Amino acid sequence: MSELIEVKNLKKYFPVRKGLFGKKHFVHAVDDITFSIKQGECFGLVGESGCGKSTLSRTILRSYNPTEGTITFSNKDLFSLNKQDEKQSRKDIQMVFQDPYWSVNPKMTIGSIIEEPIVTHLKLTKKEREAEAKRLLHEVGLSPDFYSRYPHQLSGGQRQRVGIARAIALNPKLIILDEPTSALDMSVQAQILNLLKDLQRSKGFTYLFISHDLSVIKHMCSRLAVMYLGEIVEMGEASKIFKKPEHPYTKLLFNSLPTLEQTDFTLSMFEGEMPKAIDPPKGCRFASRCKYAVDACSKKQELFFINEESSHQVRCHLLK
Repeated sequence: MSELIEVKNLKKYFPVRKGLFGKKHFVHAVDDITFSIKQGECFGLVGESGCGKSTLSRTILRSYNPTEGTITFSNKDLFSLNKQDEKQSRKDIQMVFQDPYWSVNPKMTIGSIIEEPIVTHLKLTKKEREAEAKRLLHEVGLSPDFYSRYPHQLSGGQRQRVGIARAIALNPKLIILDEPTSALDMSVQAQILNLLKDLQRSKGFTYLFISHDLSVIKHMCSRLAVMYLGEIVEMGEASKIFKKPEHPYTKLLFNSLPTLEQTDFTLSMFEGEMPKAIDPPKGCRFASRCKYAVDACSKKQELFFINEESSHQVRCHLLK
């Protein structure tokens, strides 16, 4: 499979001031991140709230301009496009948001919500738009009768199906899924995840799946990257990372998953508080919480491959 999108050395810093006349500091929301996603795959992005996942997704959507780095999509730099290519890229990259209650306009009918991107990008008559919206409703498992309803008349799961219908309306090349099931009940989560899998199989969609829920990532993704405080600390095939996580932070995340045999867990191997994203440590950002930290951890560590044959990368002095 060819690479659809390549993120290279991406940084996104937000300026802040300490005090009224204080020195300007920067929140390192995304700090020197590099990864790529192949056509037709589901790539997972995992990490705690505040690690930079959503900032990264919104930079890909060009809601933010990067501080440094590049994003290449379909062999074109996303931030150096002419007007025609820019409009095409907005059509080719769509997003399903976390909260189905706030991602739709309560004053619009379901039909109008789904037709919004169609009106912007496709030259269809009103009758053709209605037919297409009803077809999309059927495709995401909703009756065409929903076309004239309003969001408050739908459940959370139904609203998220509407969000998915809107996202796939233009047959995009990349769909960013930002915690698409976190606001839903467990039974509804499974239905939405199965719908996303079915759509990927039938349409060949490429997903960037953002979540803090490892069980969801395990179910959906073929490859994943683990983020901590703006950096990727581990990346590779999902099955191999779940089988043998290498970075201490990844182990912490995986140990927090309760099992049938043991529903409690301990964080005793980790100490200290998470550093601030404002002017973070120069070395390993996890060192203050890691029992195994050594002097070398005060120096910056780049991602490196575990061995020559592996696609598994990790950022940790202890594993060299």
